[in-house]
Amino acid sequence: VRYVEVSPPAGWQTMAKTVRGFDEDKVQNCKEDIDTLLVFTGLYSAVLSAFVVESYTDLRPDPNTQIVFLLERIVVQTQSYTITSGTLDSAAQPSPILPHFTVPLWAVRVNGLWFASLIISLATASLSMLVKQWLREYLAIEHTAPQERLRARQYRRPGLEKWKVFEIAAVLPMLIQLSLGLFFAGLCFFTANVDEHVYFTSVPLVSGWAFFIVVTTLAPLVSPRCPYKIPLLKSVVRAVRTRVVM
Repeated sequence: VRYVEVSPPAGWQTMAKTVRGFDEDKVQNCKEDIDTLLVFTGLYSAVLSAFVVESYTDLRPDPNTQIVFLLERIVVQTQSYTITSGTLDSAAQPSPILPHFTVPLWAVRVNGLWFASLIISLATASLSMLVKQWLREYLAIEHTAPQERLRARQYRRPGLEKWKVFEIAAVLPMLIQLSLGLFFAGLCFFTANVDEHVYFTSVPLVSGWAFFIVVTTLAPLVSPRCPYKIPLLKSVVRAVRTRVVM
């Protein structure tokens, strides 16, 4: 008895190749966005860390202030010494207590905003790496037969949609925008304490950036032909329309 290996029909191979190409294109686009996001997040976190290192010292007492206070007391004590009848006397008053340190309100606001911004930025980078691993695993199919590859793909695809992997990837850029917003808000508080002229320069620029982000994000809801579309907004609109139809 001779066994002849029958190759799968050409239709299966064509279908598997077409579906594979579709998945690879979508995953590749998502990975490219994540790679760009990771580069920006790394640079942004480095810049933000420099600001945080400079600002968090305002939350603690300045050691130079304590040193100056002690030196002043030493000078006063030294100048108060007098010699009377061979006796060394001191007319210095009792040493005052070192003033209690109170954290300035502006320092609390600035550091709170900047630390929150840094945490969101680093968390976004962490989530980005996780999403890349999820997408890589989705495409990792070990089967060689077209039918098996299609079966594996159809098994994984509903899970990818059910667990909102692409939606999570679409949220990542918005998290960076949120992180930038917190940083800019903290920067306004910081410049308000540093110099009034710098503050009045920073506020219009930050306000213009915030206005542009809000308008370009919401514009597609007003005009369907508006090209300012982002994946997250498209998913939200699609979900709303589905609920309305149901």
